[in-house]
Amino acid sequence: MPNPLARARWLAPALLLAPLSCTFAGCGAPQAEARFAAAQAAADPTRLWEVTAFDNGGRPIGRVLVCADRTLTDGFARAGAEVNRQPCVTPREGVQRPGLYATRCELNGRRFAITATRTGDETRDFTVAFAIHTLDGGPEGVARQVRRYRAVGRCPSGWRIGDQVRRDGAPAQNAISGSWGE
Repeated sequence: MPNPLARARWLAPALLLAPLSCTFAGCGAPQAEARFAAAQAAADPTRLWEVTAFDNGGRPIGRVLVCADRTLTDGFARAGAEVNRQPCVTPREGVQRPGLYATRCELNGRRFAITATRTGDETRDFTVAFAIHTLDGGPEGVARQVRRYRAVGRCPSGWRIGDQVRRDGAPAQNAISGSWGE
């Protein structure tokens, strides 16, 4: 194959399949995953956050430690509601401005408004006040919660993004893959 373009076309499928076959065969996958995780950690280091929920009287009702990267901490100030493990579905994007997130959602044929307001320093210590109320004129439904997010250091060795534990040491599910604070 004297023509370099013809040679490149001939080699391209083999070059594209080489990394996939290596990955599926397991050759080097753990090392590649470790390198990717190290690069991600260098670009966006995880931090350990203490999250405290308060009742209407301002008393703490729950506290967890959660390992978070920037994407997860950005989500701390966005609210998603659920009732008895059923999510309140948002049909479109909400409104997001500095210190405010607002959206509408629907659950069991009822419409709700959700707002979250953030105050404080989002890089180390801030508070988010969440509220949800009905929009359909049915029986009044209102729920409120205030949460304080405080950076407390580095994530423990072996923790992944979203791993969390109750402050008393009791295990909790991953914040990304499971229900919050269970």
